[in-house]
Amino acid sequence: MLRLLAATLVASTVLAAPAMAGDAPACKGNPKVVGKCMTFYGPLSVYGGSPSIRIWPVGTKQLYGVRGTGADPDNVTLPEKLREILATNPQEVNGKWEVCPLEPERANQLRSVCLESASELRAVAK
Repeated sequence: MLRLLAATLVASTVLAAPAMAGDAPACKGNPKVVGKCMTFYGPLSVYGGSPSIRIWPVGTKQLYGVRGTGADPDNVTLPEKLREILATNPQEVNGKWEVCPLEPERANQLRSVCLESASELRAVAK
């Protein structure tokens, strides 16, 4: 009886996990998004500190810090192509980014965003 109960518990946990993971959108449409999503060009760089991934839109003084939308904001989901490029340890990655704000804009301060999409990616060597 105990084995049956344990097997049932394990099976329900494994089968329920994918459904729970798919409930909340990763970025666009996530309830943590506080404003309109934006698309722009600019360099993405990896920094020490948090958030470690930051994007600087071309022609602005604004800096965006990429955060995750789950329980751990430092756990960021990145597009596969961007992960592949970052694995080569470039100085920065230029691209077209679609981000959604996770906090209101404040003058002269880094703004947390989630990354919806990345395209036209080009690594800049060190």
